[in-house]
Amino acid sequence: MKIIHIKDQEHELILEPICAAIGNFDGLHLGHQKLIAECKRHGYKSAVLTFYPHPSVFLKKIPDYKLITPMEHKADLLTQMGIDYLIIVEFNEEVAKISKESFIRFMKHLNIRACVCGYDFTFGRMAAGTIFDLMKEFEFYEVKKYIYEDVRVSSTFIRELLSLGNIQRVNRLLGRTYSIRGKINYGTQHGRLIGFPTANIDYTNYYLPAGGVYFVTVRIHHNLYFGMCNIGNNPTFNYSENLKVEVNIFNLNEDLYGQELEVFFHERIRGEQAFSSVDALVKQLREDKVQCYQLSKDFNFTK
Repeated sequence: MKIIHIKDQEHELILEPICAAIGNFDGLHLGHQKLIAECKRHGYKSAVLTFYPHPSVFLKKIPDYKLITPMEHKADLLTQMGIDYLIIVEFNEEVAKISKESFIRFMKHLNIRACVCGYDFTFGRMAAGTIFDLMKEFEFYEVKKYIYEDVRVSSTFIRELLSLGNIQRVNRLLGRTYSIRGKINYGTQHGRLIGFPTANIDYTNYYLPAGGVYFVTVRIHHNLYFGMCNIGNNPTFNYSENLKVEVNIFNLNEDLYGQELEVFFHERIRGEQAFSSVDALVKQLREDKVQCYQLSKDFNFTK
């Protein structure tokens, strides 16, 4: 897949005609996958046209907007889906004010001949452009809302499920296992002192699941391991104002600091809680680990 970054009017030209799926595609959930599959059906090279940073940074004034799939992660997933081009438009105040007519001219300049959008897609200043404007200018393929388990699949709904810790339903709506990637930072070493050494993950701007303990798998060095992950503020001791993501990786004893890993979330064991003592915490962690080991017995790494 070729990635094209567009920061201004001067950008690389695409010489071959393309069919583009347009949107933010945060999560690349089942609904997004339907758009992408449609994009690949019409005889053109396929493309995804998306925006960075997320438009909410400017339109809703949320500077630290959290994402289900940050851009690098999204790019890797799109590569796996067989997309030919990823076009990343830098979203800034100028782009936020662009008219619908100017945006259509921009699309034509990119050699977009056909486009695929959701039924409710809007574009341009004040969301003035609609799919009916695109229908007049391009071969257009509309994708209706995607219903799964009696709900419309959307990034907003998946965020709500993540906030509830309902990771199993999140995974069904994503059509894959929710995961975060990050570099392992130096922590306080308190986990090692109580018999549960953990990798402290720099999770950047991922939208995290609800606080608590999760059964996870971890990919590092192209190998997969079982593990137990805690998301939270460490209320019993070593309290942290910022949420921490700490993973106890089973059967792996080596210095991992500074290395990249990916954590896949399969099941929430329990919510985060404060304990009356360190001994009470250790007792609970042992029970959590036993439960994770039980789940690992029937786990298929290929699924």
